[in-house]
This record gives sequence, structure tokens and C-alpha cells, in this order.
Amino acid sequence: MRGRSRSLKLEQVLREVDGLVANGYREIVLSGINLGRWGRELTPRMNFAAMLRAILERTAIEKIRISSVEPMDWTNEVIELVASSPRIAKHAHVPLQSGSDHILRKMHRKYRPWHYADRIERIRRAMPDAAIGADVMVGFPGESHDDFEQTRALIDRLPFTYLHVFTYSSRPGTPSAEMPEQVPVHIAREHNRVLRELAARKKREFMQSFVGRELDAITLTHYDGECTEALTDNYLKLKLRGKHEANRWVRGVIEAVHSDALVGLVATQALAIPAAVFVCPMLYF
Repeated sequence: MRGRSRSLKLEQVLREVDGLVANGYREIVLSGINLGRWGRELTPRMNFAAMLRAILERTAIEKIRISSVEPMDWTNEVIELVASSPRIAKHAHVPLQSGSDHILRKMHRKYRPWHYADRIERIRRAMPDAAIGADVMVGFPGESHDDFEQTRALIDRLPFTYLHVFTYSSRPGTPSAEMPEQVPVHIAREHNRVLRELAARKKREFMQSFVGRELDAITLTHYDGECTEALTDNYLKLKLRGKHEANRWVRGVIEAVHSDALVGLVATQALAIPAAVFVCPMLYF
């Protein structure tokens, strides 16, 4: 129903970014369906890395954050570019869905678990402090206990900092709805719980590793009477003591971890300009 991929032309991308900069936006999020495939049907043919370079070279945006990109589109070129540029957030969201080769094939995914693991390990080596997240589905038809255990073991082994865990739900008229071996709901929900607990542990460990260190963050609008909420370059919620104007890039000194957020003080901060974060769609279908 979506039809063929259609990429926003590069000049239009740059015009949109320039417009946002002119209106005070300091961080943009590049988003789209199959974002990493941008430019492949354009003439002349282009790629995602080329678009990132053009934005860096031809616009004044202070920070680019990349939304979900399929594992095999995290090419060595893209990884190197993200790792080397201080203007690209150290954040990689790489959909997994399953750690079982059997289930990935049933889903018609074009990558294998070992391909996926290679990409994640390359990202971590290039960016030791990066946020690395994934989408994972449990309960897909035919998923056995062994299939689930392969997923759990892969997630446990890889350096994820957060997960989005979904339980499969049947949609009438789709091929998966007609597949045999539908997974009982109570088993799928239990598997969901196991992965969410694993993800929570990995996130806590990642957050704890920044206590006593400094992180760049952009201040948001929420102030609870004691702290101002901010988002770090590597996708962690940060509560900064005191009230701070929104949309300032600051250097936060991390003091502690409290619940789902880091807590800290402002060390240094940049000049403020109005506005906030905007989501800039790159690819349409």
C-alpha cells in the first residue's frame, strides 16, 4: 500500500534544515521509513552518508540525531561519520526484531543474527559512550522457547542501552495471521517481561557508568520545581538542578542516577536561542 520508496530531494532537505535553523532550532531528528535507504532511487544515485555530509557542510544545524536505521544500512561509512562528527548525536537505533535466524527468515528480514551482531559491535567500538537501542518482537508465530532463548542470549551479549519490546498481535488478512503455531498470549507476555527486565538492567548499568563524568545535553521545557529536564547527546534523560532556560546546550556534571534519569549540575552552557527540537521527515511513501 505504501508503494515504492520516494526520497526527499537533497536540496529540499537542506532548505528544510536551513529553515529550522533560521527559526532557532538547535537539534533536528532525521526520520523516515527505511531512512538508511535514502537517495538510492534519485538521479544521480546518492546514499544516506552523502546526505549527512551535505547537512554538515552546507547548513549550520548544531546537532543531528538519527532515528531508526536498519542494521545493514549502518555501513562502515555511516558509522565512521557519526563517530567522528561532534554535530551528530552518539545514538544508534537499530531494529532487531528477533535473535533467532529461524524467526528472522519467517519475518522475511534480510539480515541474519550474526550480521546484526557485527554491526552493533562495530558501532560500540567506534562510539564507546553511544546509546544503542533496538526494537524486539516476542511471540511471532512459530517462535519456540529455543528461538526466544536465542533472542534473549543475543540481547544479553550485545551492548544495548535500551530496548523497545513488543508482543506480536495478529492482524487479519496478513500472512502471519494464517501461520500455524501461534504463540499463546501468556507465553508471549512472559517473554516480553523477561526482555523488559533485561533491558532495564542494561540501561541502569549504562547510566551508572556516567556518574562522575560530564555529558553534553540540550535543556527541555519541563521544570519540576527542583530540576530542569534535559536530553543528553547519547539519549539519556538528565535532571539538572535548578531552573534553566529551554533549548540551551549545556555541559552536565553527572552526580547520581535516580529512577530512570541522571541527576547533575550544569558545568558550562552555550548561548541560548528560542525554540526546541523538531522532527524532520526525510523519506515519504
